Amino acid sequence: MPLNLDIAVPRNAHYSQDWQLNDNEGNPLDLSGDALELKVRAVAGQGAVIAAADIDVHDPANGIFTVTLAGSQFIGVQGQSETVRLAYDLRHTFSDGIKYIPVEGQILLTPGATY
Repeated sequence: MPLNLDIAVPRNAHYSQDWQLNDNEGNPLDLSGDALELKVRAVAGQGAVIAAADIDVHDPANGIFTVTLAGSQFIGVQGQSETVRLAYDLRHTFSDGIKYIPVEGQILLTPGATY
């Protein structure tokens, strides 16, 4: 079962955070040769992709990577003066081709005061 994690992304800035994937026993997954992608849609499983994260796997042996979402990717999303909820998931494709969704949740697209 995927971990449910909501992410706040300001419209006028970036969300950038280091994440780590672990196995069921809490040990880091070795991401060497694997692929990660995070995509955002208005509704889970429906419609076009609104945004995609830049993922930098900088410590593959310890399962550590940086997820970056630019608020500017969401410029076309209506509701600039309110918090808008969108859906995302992180897909992990193992080197043998098996695909898994370890993390999913909501993007909380928040308005900014410093436009």
